[in-house]
Amino acid sequence: MTIKELILKERRNFNMTISLIGIIPFLVFVYLLATKISSFKVFVGEIGYVMFFTVVVFILGIVVGRKMLMSLITELIEKNRLAAITETTLALGDEISNPLLVIRGNFQLIEDEAKKLELPQEMRDRLTAIKGNFERISEVTDKLSNLSKPVTKTIFGNTRIIDLDKSR
Repeated sequence: MTIKELILKERRNFNMTISLIGIIPFLVFVYLLATKISSFKVFVGEIGYVMFFTVVVFILGIVVGRKMLMSLITELIEKNRLAAITETTLALGDEISNPLLVIRGNFQLIEDEAKKLELPQEMRDRLTAIKGNFERISEVTDKLSNLSKPVTKTIFGNTRIIDLDKSR
C-alpha cells in the first residue's frame, strides 16, 4: 500500500467516524425542530443555547480532529521514511565494508612489499593516494554503520541527502 493510499484510507475512516458522531447532534436537532415546529422558538432560550453549542462543538471537533489526523499521518510517514533511510544506509554500509576489508588486507601486503623495494617517488605517491582514499571510504562506511538518526540536508532544489556529519 502506498503512502497516498494510506492517507486516503485514513481520511475516509476519519470522515466516516465524524459522520457517525455527527448524526447524534443532527438527530437531536431534528427532534427539537419537530417538537417545536409550530414556532421558531427552538433557537431561543436554553434549548437554543444547547443547540448552538452542540453545533459549535461538532464543528470544532471536525476541525481539530482533521488536524490531529493529518499530524498523526505526517508523523507516521516521517517515521517510516527515517526507518527506510536507516535500513538502506546500514545495508549499504555493510555491503561496502565487506569488500573493503579484502582491499585493506591486500593493500597492506602490497604496502609491506613496497617498503622492501626501492620504488620511485611517483609510485609511493600513488600508494599514499590509494591509502588516503581507502581511509576516506572506510570513514564513510563507519558513519553509515553507526547511523541511527539520519539528518538530511537539501541540495539542488528539492533533492535531499543524508548529512553524515550531523547524523547520529
